[in-house]
Amino acid sequence: MFKIKSSRITTLSLLSTLLITCSCLAYVHANEQKGKGFLLLKNEPAISVEDVSFRDSKGEVVSLRQLKGKVVLINFWATWCSPCLAEMPSLDKLYKDFRGNSRIIFLSVDVDGNLKSSEKFLKKRKYSLPVYQLNSTLPKDLRTTSIPTTIIIDKGGKLVNKHVGGMNFGSAKFQKALRQLTEE
Repeated sequence: MFKIKSSRITTLSLLSTLLITCSCLAYVHANEQKGKGFLLLKNEPAISVEDVSFRDSKGEVVSLRQLKGKVVLINFWATWCSPCLAEMPSLDKLYKDFRGNSRIIFLSVDVDGNLKSSEKFLKKRKYSLPVYQLNSTLPKDLRTTSIPTTIIIDKGGKLVNKHVGGMNFGSAKFQKALRQLTEE
C-alpha cells in the first residue's frame, strides 16, 4: 500500500472541483452558442399541480395551485454542487431583472432542505433569490435525480421546460422566451 499525504488529497480535491466547475461553464457557454438550452415543450400534457408545494424558512407554504396564472421558474440546487454554483450568478441576475414582473415567480429550491444554511450562503454572496424547500412530492414529470435542474411552468400549469444541468440564465434567447411566456 502506498500512503498519500493529506495535502495531496486536498490539492487533488480542489483540482477536481475546479475542473468540474470549468467544464460546466464551458458546457453552458457552448450550448448557448449553439442555440440550445431553452426548448419549449408545447405539446406536453399539463402536469398535476394540485398538491405540489414549497416552504420557505419562515414556514410559509406556497403551492403551484396558488401560482396558477403565473409563470413559475423552479431551480433545484445545493450549496455543495459546483455546477449549481456556476449558474447561480446568472440566475440571481435573472431574478433581479424580472423582480418587478408580477407574472413570474422564482422558486430556488435547496435540495438539502437546510433553509437557514442556504439563506446564509446566498446572503454571504449577496444573492437576492428567495430560497425554498420541497414541501410535498413531485409529479413524475418534475422529478429529477440530478442538480442543477431548472423547470419552467406556464401560466396554465403546463410544463414547458425541464433542463438538467447548468444553464446560462443571461442568454438573450432564454430571456426573450421567458418574457414571451409571461405575456401569453
